[in-house]
Amino acid sequence: MDIGWKIASAGSLAVAGFIADKIVDLGWKAVTGHTAPRNAEEEAQANLAEVVIFGVVSGVLVTLIRRLTVKQTNKWYGGRTKDAVAEHSER
Repeated sequence: MDIGWKIASAGSLAVAGFIADKIVDLGWKAVTGHTAPRNAEEEAQANLAEVVIFGVVSGVLVTLIRRLTVKQTNKWYGGRTKDAVAEHSER
């Protein structure tokens, strides 16, 4: 196992999650004029459509940002993937 790859991918995913969270918060505030529903109390005050839309938008955005981040980390790290590292270690 390549510990460098694990550290690089974990770090990049943490940064991606933070960035996605901030983008969702800013976008939600810009579109709706109020903060995104983040806890049970805020979700109870928001209408069901807002909560569902927030869940879908944030889920899609986080997934896309994570995917792009992993691809960029892979390029930066020299094109290694989990499978490539495993294949290399078997030789």
